[in-house]
Amino acid sequence: MAENTITIVSFVLTLMVFSYLLGDLPLIGNLYRVAVYIFVGMTAAFTLIVSYEGVILPYLQDIQNQSTSWTALGWRADITIFAAALLFGLLLLLKPVKSLTWLTNSVFAVVIVVGASVGVVGALNGTLFPLLHATVALPDDLTADFNALVDTLLIFVGTMTGLYYFHYQVRARSDGSEEQSRVGRGFRHIGKAFLVTALGAIYASTLLTSLTILTERIGFLFQFGA
Repeated sequence: MAENTITIVSFVLTLMVFSYLLGDLPLIGNLYRVAVYIFVGMTAAFTLIVSYEGVILPYLQDIQNQSTSWTALGWRADITIFAAALLFGLLLLLKPVKSLTWLTNSVFAVVIVVGASVGVVGALNGTLFPLLHATVALPDDLTADFNALVDTLLIFVGTMTGLYYFHYQVRARSDGSEEQSRVGRGFRHIGKAFLVTALGAIYASTLLTSLTILTERIGFLFQFGA
């Protein structure tokens, strides 16, 4: 019974999200907003629960035992890190106080800088470098399989021109104006074509996945009603 209830609720929420396609019609136009509010609220609650049970609670339990440590710096360093995190959290709660806005802005700056640094390192080590390695890596049957050769060339050209699309370089003309070389414009157009194709494929895949889920929910409801 609980599984059927969850399925019906999920189907109703799916229809509420798809009501966005109907525009700002009376009553119907607010269904999408309600679904988004529910999603944001549940996401925030889920994040809070996971953070407390998976991070804060185990950390509190470990700092009470001197024989355990979350870092290689030792037990005292764990207490210092926890105190600093607690202080940052309290400073963020002071955001409504205008006279202390500079403190909360400083905390936001630290969080943003650290998050950006971690994100850049993760993107380089987890995405860009493996992508470049996979691009230049030749398959074992490259010489014997023409399709493998074409795929490798397409991946290489698409990756290089896609990266070049975000590089803009011009040269000065005699009259003081600036222009981009024909070779540069050509590479940018090729990269743009690959990027548009990739984004179109991702968008189509997202729509196909959504419609597949909706069709499966509709089929389940018909079976459930029967």
